[in-house]
Amino acid sequence: MKNKISPAAIGMFVISAAVIAVAAVMIFGAAKFFSKTEMFISFFSESLNGLDVGAPLKYKGVKIGKVEGIFINSPREIKDSKVSVVYSIDVNMLKRRTGHEVKDFDEWIEEQIAQGLRAKLKYQSIVTGMLYIELDFVSNKDEKYELFYGGKRFKEIPAENSGLAEMAKGIEDMMANISKIDFASISENLNKVLITTNTKLNDLDTKAISDNTKTALEGINNLVRNKKIEESFKKLDTLLTNSNELVKDINRNSTELTKRSEKTLANADEVMKNINTVVSPQSPFRYELAQLIKSLTDSMNSISNLADYIQRNPQSILTGKGESENAK
Repeated sequence: MKNKISPAAIGMFVISAAVIAVAAVMIFGAAKFFSKTEMFISFFSESLNGLDVGAPLKYKGVKIGKVEGIFINSPREIKDSKVSVVYSIDVNMLKRRTGHEVKDFDEWIEEQIAQGLRAKLKYQSIVTGMLYIELDFVSNKDEKYELFYGGKRFKEIPAENSGLAEMAKGIEDMMANISKIDFASISENLNKVLITTNTKLNDLDTKAISDNTKTALEGINNLVRNKKIEESFKKLDTLLTNSNELVKDINRNSTELTKRSEKTLANADEVMKNINTVVSPQSPFRYELAQLIKSLTDSMNSISNLADYIQRNPQSILTGKGESENAK
């Protein structure tokens, strides 16, 4: 006889399955249950090629939401049409990432827009061309901006032209210009140049060049080994050594000569004082003696100046005075 299935066991199984399901939903979907999202809209006048629904929305490079929808707004003039992008922002995530305590989110967003917050397109990858929307402060504080959304369902954040279309157009033009380059002709001309160069090199008399070079090197070697030249260098070295010794002697002698000249001048002054006391001011002998003493003093001054100059410029004994010094 078959055992009857207990209703209690079935009930426990169903309850356990329900608890597990609820726990899984709470674990894997807690972010959605406890997240608070706000919907925003921005209007772009440039191409949105590469931006898809689900693309990330970032604030200063940090993901805080995603793109929910892309729509084309058609005014009377089709050329003035704009593309509107609706995106959601996880308010709680934005608060956590920025570290700011936001009480009134709408007021906070308006304040950020006044500070220069704008929506801007950026590349996720230049290779794939996929785009995302970046929220950042790219405008000056209190700079004027234009809003296009007149409804109340979404909060509008002004969009800033990113220039991606112009950059893509520039890359496209560059690739077009590269494709116009005649690489085949360039390669052919380069090949002709290489062939001509190779022919010219083969025509060179390399043996004659080598022999001439060898002869020149031997001549230089013989010139270096010439004994007369070697003796001349030795004599020049001896002359320079003697000149250095002479300069040193002159320095020592000039110092002594200067001291003696100063002593002589002092003695001359003393002699003059004695003459003044002995000879009458109106005496002819006093006049002649004064002239003699003056000549002697001038000679001593000249000798002193010469000694001082030689002491400061010992090389003048060999080279003489320069033209500029003679002019003085």
